[in-house]
Amino acid sequence: MEPVLSVEGLAVSYGPVAALQPISFHLAQGGLALVLGPNGAGKSSLVRALAGAVRPRQGAIQLAGQDVTRIPAYKRVKRGIALVPEGRGTLPGLSVLDNLDLGWHSAPPERRRSKAESFAEITGLFPVLGQRLQQDCKTLSGGEMQMLAIARALLSRPRVLLLDEPSLGLAPQAVARVYRALAQLNQANGLSMVLVEQKSVNLGRLPDTSIVLHSGHIVYQESNRRPAEEELSALYLGVAVGAA
Repeated sequence: MEPVLSVEGLAVSYGPVAALQPISFHLAQGGLALVLGPNGAGKSSLVRALAGAVRPRQGAIQLAGQDVTRIPAYKRVKRGIALVPEGRGTLPGLSVLDNLDLGWHSAPPERRRSKAESFAEITGLFPVLGQRLQQDCKTLSGGEMQMLAIARALLSRPRVLLLDEPSLGLAPQAVARVYRALAQLNQANGLSMVLVEQKSVNLGRLPDTSIVLHSGHIVYQESNRRPAEEELSALYLGVAVGAA
C-alpha cells in the first residue's frame, strides 16, 4: 500500500547552521511516527519543513504519492497536511468559535463536511470546547488551548496531522485528556500522525516508526518499537545505546 507520507533525505538549515541532517521515513494510512529529542534536536525543524513553514535544504516530501516539497504551507493544508505548532498557535482576541471557523474554512471544498456536522464531531471529541464557544481563546486553560489548536487543525480535514510537543506546559491531567483524544483519532479514526515530544509517550500502541534526534542527527530509528526510558536517557546524553 502506498504511504500517505514519504520523507526522503530531508534536511533543514538556517543560513550556515544545519538544524536537521538528512532524515527519511514513511508513514502508512493510520500510521504513527514518534519523533523524540531534547531542546535543539531538530524536531520542530522537521515538522515545520513537512508543513511548508520552512524550506528544506535538500530532500523530498510526498503526500499520497504527490511531491509537495516546494508547495507553500497554505496549499499543503489544502492537500491534507496540518500542523499543531509548539505553543499551540491559537489567536487571542478571537473567540473559540472564530478559531474553529478558521479551521473549517481552510478545508478543501471536496473534503469539507457541513459546519454543523464538523463542529458536532469536534465538540464530541472535546466537549469542553462546546461550553466555551463564545469565550476569547486567551481565557482558556493551557489544556483547553491545546485542545482548541488540535480541533482547529482537524477541521481542515487533514490526511496527516503534525503535532509539535502537544504536552508542553500542561498539567498531567490535561496531558492525559489530550492524549486520550489523540489515541482515538489515530486508532479509531485512522488519522496518520507525526508526533513530536521531548519524552516518550504512550498512545496505547507501538509507533510504526520511532526516531530520536540529537543536535540535528538521527541517533535512533526503529520500526514498531519505542525506546525504553534508560535508552532515551543515554541517547539524550549522547551515549550510544548498548555502550558500556
